[in-house]
Amino acid sequence: MSEKSFVNWQFSSENVQSNVVNGEFVSSESTLILGGPSRLSMLATGRDSIAAQTSMFPIGLIDNVTISQNRGVQRFFEIGSKRAYFVPGRLMSGLNLGRTLFFGPSLLRMMYAVAPYGANGLGYGRPFKVNGNDVQAPPEYANLFGPEGQRQLVAAPGFGQPSASSEDNRDFFINLASDLFNIPVGLCVILKDPKNNPYGAMYLEDVYIESHTLNINSANIIMAESISAQFSQVAPVQLVASV
Repeated sequence: MSEKSFVNWQFSSENVQSNVVNGEFVSSESTLILGGPSRLSMLATGRDSIAAQTSMFPIGLIDNVTISQNRGVQRFFEIGSKRAYFVPGRLMSGLNLGRTLFFGPSLLRMMYAVAPYGANGLGYGRPFKVNGNDVQAPPEYANLFGPEGQRQLVAAPGFGQPSASSEDNRDFFINLASDLFNIPVGLCVILKDPKNNPYGAMYLEDVYIESHTLNINSANIIMAESISAQFSQVAPVQLVASV
């Protein structure tokens, strides 16, 4: 990047950011959100590029996402001067996500798409597929669910039992009190420009959902779900143009 000296800046005829081209703005329509295991290290190979594509699942119908990082700063003064000093504090990271409800997997179900399901898994819900393959839980993550991915839940996240013959409503997870949600998940955010050029990506590690809201309003035709969550840190991800 090359910019002119501010001494020669002509505000009437020049832009401050002179290398911006229309069409290169990063937008929401070229942003992808994927659910995955709790840590990037469970996916990463090489220089943290995402290679285990079947261990993440895209979350659709999201209409708003807010990712925040806040770090407290302690200010103190010394006696005898006006000088102020600062000591950085701990990082607090939060997430808010909203999604339209449709006849399909609910938001809580989508957040836990990578958990082991099926005949040898939790029994609640059913495995999702990416490119025709079942979403796979990495071994480190599957260990959180007990031997061979089997875990007896004290409270069910939604309808469905391992022995149930009916598949109705098995992807509607609504009970945040279920011990399933005591296990953290991860979220990957991929940013591109409208020309499909990669801009950057990040992985939110150890996401814990702390609240879930189902919004029902007589004035609105559609219904919406939203969650707020806390996570441990943002892990930068190398995003390449092609694999």
